[in-house]
Amino acid sequence: MEIILGQARRRWSEDEKRALVAETFVDGETVNGVARRHNINPNMLFSWREQYREALPCTAPSSAPIGFAPVAIVGPEPSEPPPAARAGLPLIELEFESGVRLRFSGAVDPELAAAVVKALPRR
Repeated sequence: MEIILGQARRRWSEDEKRALVAETFVDGETVNGVARRHNINPNMLFSWREQYREALPCTAPSSAPIGFAPVAIVGPEPSEPPPAARAGLPLIELEFESGVRLRFSGAVDPELAAAVVKALPRR
């Protein structure tokens, strides 16, 4: 027989849980940072956030207004068009301020396109 001694399970009161969840919504805070500071598992904190979603104001104030990004539609570049355009396939090309250019050709799953754009580094 093996006996493993560990720490006793901590119990958190409703007020303590709500205070920890509220901490995660402070500007500049992260769930991982709050969890690390209070020595709790981040998954537990995420679970509490779900539990108190309706009770707490979950919208963190944003410094930037929410709206649409400016879009410019330009004519074709004088250079050779990409092979997809030459083949008559639909083509979507996005150029970001950082200089990154993203081309989607043919039938593209919208969820995949959104995931690719979201994964781009923010500069």
